[in-house]
Amino acid sequence: MPSRKRDAKGRFKDAAFFSSVRDRPGASAAVIAGAAGLAAAGAFLWTRRGQIGEALSSGMDRLSELKAERMGSSDEAAQEDFSEEALKLKETGKKSKGSRGPSAEQDLKLGLAPVE
Repeated sequence: MPSRKRDAKGRFKDAAFFSSVRDRPGASAAVIAGAAGLAAAGAFLWTRRGQIGEALSSGMDRLSELKAERMGSSDEAAQEDFSEEALKLKETGKKSKGSRGPSAEQDLKLGLAPVE
């Protein structure tokens, strides 16, 4: 095993990591504080994981409700429209005009959509 050489202060020359810690204590303290902060944030989020998951779930449920409201009809109403259309087509061979939805009805009132 080769002998390790020492510098003028009596430290080994190849101990680069520890020499950088000794030479820059402020930077080393900042790195340690950052690591401790990350560990604390991780521990906090880990303890709150149930609440965070519940909040995300309720937020997604609310988003689904808002989307359904914006579309203007529920799934049951849409199914009824499909059934009515199929029955009309079977009886007459022609498509019914059916409901157009709130935005299309508004366009008709404003004269933006053609009346069929």
